[in-house]
Amino acid sequence: MKEIDFSAFFKDYYPLLRAFCIARFSLASYDADDLASQAFGDLWEQWNNFKKSPPPSIYSWLCLRARSLFIDEYRKRKRAPDEVEYNEELHGIPDIDGAAEDESYQAYIAEIRSRLGERENEIFTAMVEKSLGIDKTAEALGMTRSGTLTAWYRLRTKLGEILKNIF
Repeated sequence: MKEIDFSAFFKDYYPLLRAFCIARFSLASYDADDLASQAFGDLWEQWNNFKKSPPPSIYSWLCLRARSLFIDEYRKRKRAPDEVEYNEELHGIPDIDGAAEDESYQAYIAEIRSRLGERENEIFTAMVEKSLGIDKTAEALGMTRSGTLTAWYRLRTKLGEILKNIF
């Protein structure tokens, strides 16, 4: 088998991989450059292995690697931020200074808590009252991050229904 020179391969296939990223993932040119560069960086790390036993098509490998990198980046961007800022619309509970001491506010919270299950109460306490982020809540409750996110989204939906029934 003929040995492939990495620099020649890079010159020939970088524009094709960049065009693939722009067309396949609808990326801006600078994002496509980053993705293609990362894929070629990974190829360079594997280059000695590929010289010994190359895949059927290194270009196909590059396209698959670019796809994997794109999916990883998309998932990172999609993840909810760890820090939770209080948002009345998001949490469904008015943020009133000194409300914790107000009896009507306490009755309001007690009514909400009575309609929640044990795990929902724990998540409510962590996310709403203590303003812990998703990761810290998951750690405190011994749950996975994705499980905590799912429970949090379900709790928010349930809070919306509870608030409609209370008022």
